[in-house]
Amino acid sequence: MSKWKQKGSGASLIKLYIVTLFVVCLTAAVSFAEVHGASSQQLATLSKIQGSLTFAVLGDTRSGGKVYHDLAARLMEHKPAFVVNTGDMVFMPDGGFWATFWELSKPITAPYFFSMGNHDASDLDNDAIYKEQVELPGNKLYYSFSAGDSLFVVLDSNVPDQDRKITGEQYAWLEKTLSTSDKKHKFVFVHHPLYSEKDCGHHYMGCLDKYQQDRDRLAELLKKNKVDIIFAGHEHLYLRKTVDGITQIITGGGGAPLYTSDEKGGFYHFILVTVNGNEVKGEVIDNNGKVRDMFVSTSGVYARQ
Repeated sequence: MSKWKQKGSGASLIKLYIVTLFVVCLTAAVSFAEVHGASSQQLATLSKIQGSLTFAVLGDTRSGGKVYHDLAARLMEHKPAFVVNTGDMVFMPDGGFWATFWELSKPITAPYFFSMGNHDASDLDNDAIYKEQVELPGNKLYYSFSAGDSLFVVLDSNVPDQDRKITGEQYAWLEKTLSTSDKKHKFVFVHHPLYSEKDCGHHYMGCLDKYQQDRDRLAELLKKNKVDIIFAGHEHLYLRKTVDGITQIITGGGGAPLYTSDEKGGFYHFILVTVNGNEVKGEVIDNNGKVRDMFVSTSGVYARQ
């Protein structure tokens, strides 16, 4: 389960602590870095999962009150091995908003991974508060981990002077991480989408597509290394699309104000992904428990069921 430890006074900063997978432990909490570091037993437990693996994804929770809390509770009914948030966990990066986020996150008792959003470090050099809130498996805000026969890569699209880009040291790291992995499936998470939407979003050509040459180089790298899905947020809606062999899913319906109509993907939701052998299957579930989209692939090409 998760344990919250208060630090300081007043609008104090909160650290998230996560204990051993599937084990309730009220006395021996360990930090995110200890749990998910290269030598941690918990990471080894994830990597040794055999057979079917289910994980959950959501984003743009923005301390979204009852909506986010209910989504968190509902997704845990499916017993995911872990949860990934694609960013904008809070509205502003201060202790008060983070305290609210952790309180609302209490239903999530599985390991919880995060990709930093622009609201989580709104002035682009304010990641110190973020690092106070979320322990990381190193000094970088990008990292990877394995579970079962899948590789999971979390990227940072808010690097100072490289905002809305995956370039430089991070790109080199990503290239090595993907190319040296022998996992059957690969999933990538980043806050800003590669491909934004003109008709239903608010950030057309203002995501990773703001710098198209860098975006195209990243897309080619993902395609070359046969990444199954790249999950993103930033746009407060749900959208699944495939562009030149890259399947991108925008999951920005975690609690922040929605950007568009229900028919165009403007509904609150989370995504359950189940990996079983060669098959990857997804269900998009809204805050009322209704399945809004289903997709499946055995070849990297995702079709609606």
